[in-house]
Amino acid sequence: MRLFVAVCIGLVLSGGYAAAQQPSGEQLFVLPPQGWKIGFHDRQGNVEVTEVLPPDQTVQEWTEMLAVQVVIGKGQKMPQEVLKEQMSDIQKDCTDVGAGAVSLGVENGYDTAIRAIACTRLKKWPKGELGLYKVLRGRDRLYIVSRSWRGEPFEKSQLPLPPETTQAWLAFMQQVVLCDTRDPKRPCPKEGSQPGR
Repeated sequence: MRLFVAVCIGLVLSGGYAAAQQPSGEQLFVLPPQGWKIGFHDRQGNVEVTEVLPPDQTVQEWTEMLAVQVVIGKGQKMPQEVLKEQMSDIQKDCTDVGAGAVSLGVENGYDTAIRAIACTRLKKWPKGELGLYKVLRGRDRLYIVSRSWRGEPFEKSQLPLPPETTQAWLAFMQQVVLCDTRDPKRPCPKEGSQPGR
């Protein structure tokens, strides 16, 4: 199952990249892990948030989560600025924070940035969190996609996930595609095609 994020109509679950009637304009395509479901979706003002979870987890009790945040409006900040703000927000809720370097790029003609951020222990309860964040700066909107893990507190020197999980998350982020049906230089994935390629 593929999660097709067409911002003008919200989030739609579809069986493939080519929906029967795709809207025109800027679109974000995300391929969540098989069997995951939308646990939360809301829009307040110009910000739309969707959280996708494994079938046995909830937004209150989770160990893995995929989140997509869409900020509507032109003149958005550069992706690296958004990641810096994300880091500041996480620091407010954590006793100690670590982060990897920001990786900048251009994908399908859009500025992007990726960064891993670790919260060793949350201030509210005894849990730690680790997330990989990808920011895509579109023409009409800004997109923040994250894969996160939550579990027992940990030390920055000993991250709680094995290297193969990190590689899987990076591969997942490469499959996130931002495109625009109005612009042939920013093509959308076709049915049966490999996303992100």
